[in-house]
Amino acid sequence: MRLNAKQRNTRKPRVPRLKIKQKIVANLEAELLRRVRAQGGVSRVDLARQLHLAPSTAGAYVDRLVDEGFLVEHRKETRDYGRPPTLLSLNPEGGRFIGVDFEAHNIMATLVDFSQQPIRQIHNTISSSDSVERIIRKIEGAIEELMENHGRRVLGIGVGVPGTIDPETHVALHYAHIKGWDRIPLGERLAKRFKVEVFLENNIRSMALAELWFGRARSLDDFVTIGIRTGIAAGIIVRRRVLHGKMNLAGEIGEWLCPTAPIQKSARNKGWECGRLKPLEEIASVPAILAAARAASGRNGAASRDSRDEFEELVKAAQRGDKAVISVLSRVAQTLGWAICQIGALFNPQKIILAGPLVRLGESFFGPLRSEVARFCAGGQTHIPVVESSELGSFNGALGAAALALHEWKPRR
Repeated sequence: MRLNAKQRNTRKPRVPRLKIKQKIVANLEAELLRRVRAQGGVSRVDLARQLHLAPSTAGAYVDRLVDEGFLVEHRKETRDYGRPPTLLSLNPEGGRFIGVDFEAHNIMATLVDFSQQPIRQIHNTISSSDSVERIIRKIEGAIEELMENHGRRVLGIGVGVPGTIDPETHVALHYAHIKGWDRIPLGERLAKRFKVEVFLENNIRSMALAELWFGRARSLDDFVTIGIRTGIAAGIIVRRRVLHGKMNLAGEIGEWLCPTAPIQKSARNKGWECGRLKPLEEIASVPAILAAARAASGRNGAASRDSRDEFEELVKAAQRGDKAVISVLSRVAQTLGWAICQIGALFNPQKIILAGPLVRLGESFFGPLRSEVARFCAGGQTHIPVVESSELGSFNGALGAAALALHEWKPRR
């Protein structure tokens, strides 16, 4: 049947079948790589079974990924019977990924290989006088430095951004601790500059991803990471996936109104009595703790030196049993223990992991904190949350951001 001009103009445009097929293949190969990454060594037969593919079809995809240098094959050394199977692993030389994590005072950046192993790390500082443009240039400078002197190309960049973000448009929406940090098209700018895909995530969620893939939560499905630095937020993992919420605000607990110490049982009823309510960040963030320690030691007023040096002094004072510092940390442990108890009641996670500088305090802080969690949760909950400190160090957010880029990256067709 011949169409007239009007009918031809109103026909729906065809979606190119080739592009659809390329997208399907890219998604499937990306999932294949994820499974190899998660299992460490897997056979072609097992991959075909897991992906519900014919062995010949899975083999064709594997052959291409081997040819392009993303996978390597090796024989399993022993087997109870028959010939040892050939296993697939990630090729460390398959490419590089960069992860960046920053907040009000620090920029942490790391370079990892295709098997997620760190190669190099960079730490730069942010001063209170730095403009938004200068901060972005410092981020770009760290990325440029990591891209130098490496034979394999960088395939993707992940950025852990403080505050709220839009992960779909890669826009950094707002962060209260950097003046002017509002609606920054950071992902678009970095992608244009470095000609690779860029993935944005909230920096505390990046910490949670680091725990999921490298840290204390590798075997867990449901857990919460609480990041405590200049601000406080929670990265919530449910069934091994990040919880964002409708407006990407899940885990923004810094403004929670929490009780100040002392928090104790009321003599008149079964409830709790405490001091006045304050936002959690004003009690338990690093700047709040340092300010409280200065006041307790008679040094009222603003910090007069680098906050990292001041925090190191606080750690040393806690280790030698300084009474004023121990008293401050005890009060912080009470409020934070109360908040952790509420998080435990809300999400019932397998584990709650604390990340950030407070980890350096060790048992002088975590012992009292666990006691407070047990005290607050024992009354109405059958399960007291397991609380642990991160073992990944100060580059955990950058490591999680790099791993995010690696996991989201897809081979180009």
